Amino acid sequence: MWTGHLRRNDSCARQCAPLTLASTRASTPDPAMPPSRRQFLRLGAAATTALAARPWTGLFSAPNAQWRSGPALPFRTQEVYCTIWNEQIVVAGGLRSGAESTRDFTTLAGTALFSPSTHTWRKGPALPAPRHHIVLATAEERVYGFGGFVGESLQNGFQFRDDVYAFDGEQWARVGAMPAPLGETVALSIDDRIHLVTGSLHGSDAQGATGRHLVYDPSTDTWSEAAPAPTARSSATGAVLNGHLYVAAGRTTTDGITNLGALERYDPDADAWTECRPLLQPSGGLASAALDGTLYVFGGEYFQDGGGVYEHTWAYDPQADDWTELPPMPTPRHGLAGTAIDDRIFAIGGNTAAAIGAATSDVVETLVPAAH
Repeated sequence: MWTGHLRRNDSCARQCAPLTLASTRASTPDPAMPPSRRQFLRLGAAATTALAARPWTGLFSAPNAQWRSGPALPFRTQEVYCTIWNEQIVVAGGLRSGAESTRDFTTLAGTALFSPSTHTWRKGPALPAPRHHIVLATAEERVYGFGGFVGESLQNGFQFRDDVYAFDGEQWARVGAMPAPLGETVALSIDDRIHLVTGSLHGSDAQGATGRHLVYDPSTDTWSEAAPAPTARSSATGAVLNGHLYVAAGRTTTDGITNLGALERYDPDADAWTECRPLLQPSGGLASAALDGTLYVFGGEYFQDGGGVYEHTWAYDPQADDWTELPPMPTPRHGLAGTAIDDRIFAIGGNTAAAIGAATSDVVETLVPAAH
C-alpha cells in the first residue's frame, strides 16, 4: 500500500508564466558525446554509462488513488500509442522484442479495441503495413495514424514512413502523407483538428529533436504550421485540458541523452505557448492522460547506473500550476500508451526494461483517482 509523505512543491501555487527566450527548462544534461539513436537503443537495461536523469527519490503526498490490474492486451506491444474512438480505446502498431537480448524485434500491424462496457479487448483490422511509433488521434469520427517506423533490428528498424492512415471502424486505409518526416511526436486533437507537436526529424536535410508543430484538418485534407513548441524534444507526452494542449517531458540527444521535465501549454486561439511548472522527474518514453481537468503522467525510462524504467505517477493541477506524486504503477514501463475513459486512467503495454529488449508487455493497469 502506498505510504507517501506530505510535501508541497513550495509554499504557494503560481500561474503558468508566458515563455520568453530567457525561460529556464527542467532537464538533466549528460556530458557524454552525442550518441546515435542506434547506440541509444542498444544500451538497454545493461547500459553502464550515465545517460539520463537519476530516478526521483522524493516523497510526496498521495491522495486516495489506486492502481488496479486490467484486462491484458491481445498481443504484446511497445512504442505504441492509443486514442479514444466511439467510446472505445484503440491501440495500433508498435513493436515486440525477441525472446533474447539481441535487440532484434518485430514491427507490428495489429489493432486492438477495448470496450469499457464489456471490459474486454478485441482484435481489429490490421494497419495497411506494420509500423512502430505510429501516433494516433481521433477527429471527425475517424481514427488517424501518422508516420512511424519500419524494420526489424537496430540496423534497419528506424526507417521513417510518412503515411497517414485512417480507420472508420471497418478498416484502415492510406489517406495521404505527412508534409515533414516527424517521428516520435505527440498527437493531440482539438476542434476536429489534429496537432502533431515536437518529435524527431528524419529528413536528409534535418534530423534530431524539434519543436515543430504541424496541424492537420481532416475536413479539407490540408496541413498547416502553428507556433513551434519552445522546447525541442522527442518521446514526449501530452493531453488536451480545458481547450489547451499540454506537452510534457521528453528528451534530446544533441549533447548526450538528456531527459527533460519541461511542461508547456499551447493556446490554439492565440497560437502561443506558455511555460508551466516542469515535471519533477525528467523522463522520456512516458505516457499521459487527462481526466476531470487534471493531467496525469506516468512511466518512462532512464539510462543512468545501468538504466531502467520509471514507476512514478504524477498529477498536474493547471489551476495551481503544481504537481503531486501519486501511487506508482505496479508494473513500471516505458514505450506505453496512455488514455482516460470511464473515469479511469489506462496504462497500456510498453516495455519493463529500458530501450528495446526482451520485455515487451501486454499489461494493462488502471488508475482510479481519489475523486472517483
